[in-house]
Amino acid sequence: MQANRESGNFTPDGFPIAVPGDGSLGVPTMFAGTARDTRTSESLFRPDERLIVTEFTNLVIDTGTNFQVLDIAEAGELQSIVVVSDNPYLQVFVQIDDFRNSEPNGLTVAELLYNGNLTQLSQRRFRAVDGQSPTVGYSMVFEPQNPVQYTERIRIILYNNIPRNSAVYGKNLNFRNSATLPTPAVPAHMAGSTFEQSSLASVSLSEIGQAMTTPVGSPAYFSGKTYNIGAINGQIQSGMILGSDHPYVGIAGRPNFASDPSSMFIPKETLGSASRDAPKRFKVRDEAERFPGTQDSPSSMVATIQSQVAENGVYATSMTDASYNEFLGFGAQLSGSNLVWDTTSAYYPVGKRIFARVGGSVHMLGECTAISLTTDQESSNELVAASDSPSVIGKSLTVSGAAFVGKAGSSYKPVDYHLKIEPGLSGTITDFEIELLSGASTADGKTATSEYARWGIVTSQADTNPQILVKKVDVRRRKVYSKEG
Repeated sequence: MQANRESGNFTPDGFPIAVPGDGSLGVPTMFAGTARDTRTSESLFRPDERLIVTEFTNLVIDTGTNFQVLDIAEAGELQSIVVVSDNPYLQVFVQIDDFRNSEPNGLTVAELLYNGNLTQLSQRRFRAVDGQSPTVGYSMVFEPQNPVQYTERIRIILYNNIPRNSAVYGKNLNFRNSATLPTPAVPAHMAGSTFEQSSLASVSLSEIGQAMTTPVGSPAYFSGKTYNIGAINGQIQSGMILGSDHPYVGIAGRPNFASDPSSMFIPKETLGSASRDAPKRFKVRDEAERFPGTQDSPSSMVATIQSQVAENGVYATSMTDASYNEFLGFGAQLSGSNLVWDTTSAYYPVGKRIFARVGGSVHMLGECTAISLTTDQESSNELVAASDSPSVIGKSLTVSGAAFVGKAGSSYKPVDYHLKIEPGLSGTITDFEIELLSGASTADGKTATSEYARWGIVTSQADTNPQILVKKVDVRRRKVYSKEG
């Protein structure tokens, strides 16, 4: 055997080493068939020990979508998970090997807060941290006393299943969330309350909207004197899961304000041979009683927007048809000498949500269900006609058959508006006037106003895409083995 040794073909002990295909053992080395992998499942893992921190900031998740934080096959120890968002209805799903925190889409801060799960610590339980504001954020925290070991897989997914809702800041007493989400015990996203921040008295409406989205120094908008029909009718006993707060805080319910033209300009009133400013005044004629009423019979309020002119006053002769139409509100337009409704106008309020802003207070009044107007300080300003003539609630400009004349000769008549709004405001509104914009020039008998005092139509981000802002994700784990393949 020693005589037959060749370098590289034998072990130091003299045993031959087969070299595939070269015939070193005297016969060609051949392989046929399929080689069977005899490795165990443990052999699929290779050592890869290290501490890994996975971080994300300022993620925006659209409704009906999710964000995958982790989905990896490995073995290791999970040390902590922290997820901070601007919405307590963000779902956090965690899978650790065969363990899942909640099927199918995880848990929310809202249901943990409602059930009092704030501080408990266990090996596989989240706790909730209530930031009390979208600005501070709502936190889901997983911090076990001892790291949780896993051997196969770790998966973390964030879900936004908040449904679109065109009734945010409107009527919504019978609200139920998506199937996998808890339902708010109180539909506090509807109308009836006021957002207040005195330091914002001079800012623009768009800045007010941003302040309501990310409130600083004030609580988020919350209509607290409401109830959820499903919650009080015992549906919770049939499996309904309730949550705290509401799903349209933060950017999900960002308000968009559109000022009505009647609040954007101040006309001039004829005063002898001179003229003076004639601002509009917002007044509540009838406050909402038994707020918020019921789903079938909501409470309502009647708001009047009144021209501040002398008895039988008319607007200045410098007014023109175009400038008169420019500040007519809520879709009213001059046609010849008569006033008519343009129901296709973006400002026509019936079926839309109404707001009133004065200084740092924004009142969410609800949905307009009727509108009428009067001229000449008429004694009758009924919302419904006194006879069988057509209703003046968004359909006609007649009361007892009398035509509403907006122009007589070269003079234009002031107009008062009356809006019926459901459910109205749970509190009260102090009467207020629109104010001149500092430094604004007068043209065609009218002057622009500031945004200190406005009213009009409000819509919401929730109408189309109630998004969630995930402010922070922080996952800490110690990887021990990585899985091959």
